[in-house]
Amino acid sequence: MKRKELIELGKRIIKAEGTERELDELYEIFNKNVPYPNGANLFYYPENYNARKDNLNLYNPTVESIVDKCLNYKAINL
Repeated sequence: MKRKELIELGKRIIKAEGTERELDELYEIFNKNVPYPNGANLFYYPENYNARKDNLNLYNPTVESIVDKCLNYKAINL
């Protein structure tokens, strides 16, 4: 998928309109099209999120920034 398509998909994920199954399918499509592992989670939780230390109220990324982060991810080869 192209960046623009991923942004549109991300906007649909953020709106959370649809059944649980439909949303799961959107997550799956997004995750299959970006190199970042489980990248769709970044729409709701920051990278390396720790519930004991991090304040989710301060996390407010744009869909574009999440898509860019997911597309620019490079795995570390050991």
